Amino acid sequence: MTHKKYQKAAVILFSGLCVLTILACLGLDPQGPFDARDYTHPAGMRLEQHGRVSSLEPFASPFLILGGAPDFVVACIFSSVWLLLGAAVWGMFAEFRSRLEKKPSAPVRPVALIALVLLRGIRAALVAASVPAILIFLFVAGRIPGWRLIVDDPDVIVADLHCHTTKSHDAVVSLKTNLEWHANCGYNFVALTEHDQLFAHEDPSISDSSLDRLPVFISGVEAHTGRRAMLLGICRDPYIPFERQSADERPDRSAWFSKKIHEDCGGAVIAETLKRLEAGDIARLADDGVDAFEIVNSGHPEMRPDLRKEVLETCRLRGLPLVAVTDWHGWTGLAKTWTVIRAPGVSALTRSQRADLVIRKLRDHDSADIIPVVAGRMGDPSPLRAIFSPLAETMRYAEELSPSRVISWWIWVCGFYILWVLLEKKGLPAGRILLASVMCAAGSGLIVSGVGFIGEGSLRAAPYPVHIGSIAVAVGAVVFGWSAWQGYKTYRTGKNRRSADLAPVRVI
Repeated sequence: MTHKKYQKAAVILFSGLCVLTILACLGLDPQGPFDARDYTHPAGMRLEQHGRVSSLEPFASPFLILGGAPDFVVACIFSSVWLLLGAAVWGMFAEFRSRLEKKPSAPVRPVALIALVLLRGIRAALVAASVPAILIFLFVAGRIPGWRLIVDDPDVIVADLHCHTTKSHDAVVSLKTNLEWHANCGYNFVALTEHDQLFAHEDPSISDSSLDRLPVFISGVEAHTGRRAMLLGICRDPYIPFERQSADERPDRSAWFSKKIHEDCGGAVIAETLKRLEAGDIARLADDGVDAFEIVNSGHPEMRPDLRKEVLETCRLRGLPLVAVTDWHGWTGLAKTWTVIRAPGVSALTRSQRADLVIRKLRDHDSADIIPVVAGRMGDPSPLRAIFSPLAETMRYAEELSPSRVISWWIWVCGFYILWVLLEKKGLPAGRILLASVMCAAGSGLIVSGVGFIGEGSLRAAPYPVHIGSIAVAVGAVVFGWSAWQGYKTYRTGKNRRSADLAPVRVI
């Protein structure tokens, strides 16, 4: 590679880092935190990013770019389309250009040329899609922590009123792992709302001393109460039996469920505002005895504007509180929702008294002291933001970067550039070797994460984490093995080619 090409690559990388730094210094605050009801900044609260993410910022960026979008599913779909199309076009152009520059010994038929160009485009698209996909899978399975909510006032409860453990069929974390993750994200109160079953959540592996450093937790249940409705029951006494009944027996059992939770369990009821709800369902659920509504759910961020408007209006007229929940099943470490409950003197209360206080606040409909907090805007994005998700979400991501995260970008990019130049000067294909190294590291991370999933499921006889862990281990092993082989083969080929170039020429 010529000196001019080294300079060109350096200018491109330097310009990109400068743009990233300028966007981060604009003083914009796309993540907030915000009050999810009106997107104003609540006083005395701020977000912090975990140091583990900052140290690996460039590798975490695909996950953070998509995870911070208003609707991560929409962002993933449109970003994938743009990535595949862009990589395919670039691959076809590179193949076509190389064919024009070469002088083949025999003419190539147009049909064969078109086929070669298309194959090169497909290959480029698959490679371009697989790298960020593997990195995202790693950060999802590895539960790399994201935002942490910091509240200046010690007399508040920072709660997650909707999450799961391996006692739900589709969750992958134990009770202890669940509480440790919540503690890392700024929560000090957790409601464990398992699917259609109410548990005491006693874990003999957790000692009393370790419980003291983890958030207060309370039992709960998540149940289908109609064709479209799902309700959460937050209960102080987890030993009250919950009778699961089919929809055929009780087509609409929201009122029955609310009465049972209120009278038999002494608990509170929260309605999930899923997208399938229709006009009039919110008022009907309020009539059925619901104490609060979810205004934001990280697991299901899609909320139609008309449904959001109806929820806000109904809760305002009836004085019902709104909450922001994670619906966390153990995937990813990115927290974006918190419910902050003001309660003067709460720091002096016992763990049991704090649980009673949360239920009382919900049942008393104390909406003035319950603040749903969210990192960034969530819900259906505008059509333009959805279509141009790669550009819009990348700019949003750059604007939210802290100084330490910007520095991480500079260190990693400059380090990779130096390694790339050194390898190229030795006659080795630096790009392929560095890519293989990154993928080997990602494969190793997937193997470690998968083993952790298998351990969580095996100890608690939960098949779902074992299945997911097995998939993660298998994918990680394939990625590691293939990348290691390709990296070694590329290194040997480059080394042999360099030795051939340096070999003396015999003159006869």
